[in-house]
Amino acid sequence: MSTKPRTSSFGHVERLDSGRWRARYTGPDSQRRSKTFDTKTDARLWLATAQADVVRRAWRAPEAGERTVGEYAMDYLVRTDLRASTRELYEAVWRVHLRKTWSQVPVGDITPQRVRQWHEAATQTVKPTALVQAYRLLRALLNVAVGDEAITINPCRVRSAGVPKSARPSRALTAGEVHAVTSKIPARYQALVQVMAFGGLRFGEATALRRRDVAPTGEAVTVTRSVRRISGEWVVGPPKTEAGRRTVALPPSVATRLTAHLEAHVAEDVDALVFGTSNGSFLTVSNFHSTFRRAATACELAPVRVHELRHTGATLAAATGASTAELMHRLGHSSPAAALIYQHASSHRDVEIARALDGLATNAVVVPIRPRRKSSRTG
Repeated sequence: MSTKPRTSSFGHVERLDSGRWRARYTGPDSQRRSKTFDTKTDARLWLATAQADVVRRAWRAPEAGERTVGEYAMDYLVRTDLRASTRELYEAVWRVHLRKTWSQVPVGDITPQRVRQWHEAATQTVKPTALVQAYRLLRALLNVAVGDEAITINPCRVRSAGVPKSARPSRALTAGEVHAVTSKIPARYQALVQVMAFGGLRFGEATALRRRDVAPTGEAVTVTRSVRRISGEWVVGPPKTEAGRRTVALPPSVATRLTAHLEAHVAEDVDALVFGTSNGSFLTVSNFHSTFRRAATACELAPVRVHELRHTGATLAAATGASTAELMHRLGHSSPAAALIYQHASSHRDVEIARALDGLATNAVVVPIRPRRKSSRTG
């Protein structure tokens, strides 16, 4: 038999027949909760902590934090708003890099220190890109737990752990380099190089284009879909973002080349792929990358990736004076931050700026500065 409970304005503490102490209170959700302690002091501290959380509006149902990371992962990976390619990536990342460590861990037991220790250990065995993906997924799962009010704050706070570190920074080609590579690439893919470089299309967007997506004289292309190869199958879906649905105007010289390409390499069917293989199927990025790399090597260019053609198109457009909003539309970006990535300074552009400044300097009217006349003092 327990002693009569000692009540307060928030909950109460009572001594049990066993000699231990039990604290009880009714939470904001109208549910009664209790916990047993060895000492009265510990029981009162637990009660005081719960009361403080209620006052600060930081109270969370204790059982909410008992849901495991694995349970959150299972829900997250079947979300309908994930692209097929993204879901496939996340499933692999969870299975290979996260499940063994985190599957059975309650989200309420995860601390910043625990995440940091896992990350430090993983750097010894996991490649940098894969580790960034794993950290991002873990952070996303715990963000859901925060939204569910199972935890108050996300414990993933490792500085820069979610930022990929490229082996080398992306670079933009000059217009001259684009033309040089184009001349070395097989005729079937020359227009693809030009459309990506001067239109800023993603590879999946460009290779999903069909004849009906090209304006009559080739002056523009309309992007409504993208294609990727997932688990050995071609998956055609919407562009990466809703802003990716757009019409992109092409320079006249590129339009002329694209029109010639349609006549020489594309069937008359309106649904024929504009940049497909010779048998009319989708072009894989790995095969095109090999072809593109050989052409770049033949031009004696520094290593360059296929995606840097899009980077080139964005940078050249920015150099013409295009605003951030105009770049967002042209590139299919939904946020200014994404478009601003491409508005970086380049060495050849800096030389052009210097020449323009020289024109201002040399054409300026020079006004001679006369020495100030000394004043004489009279006694």
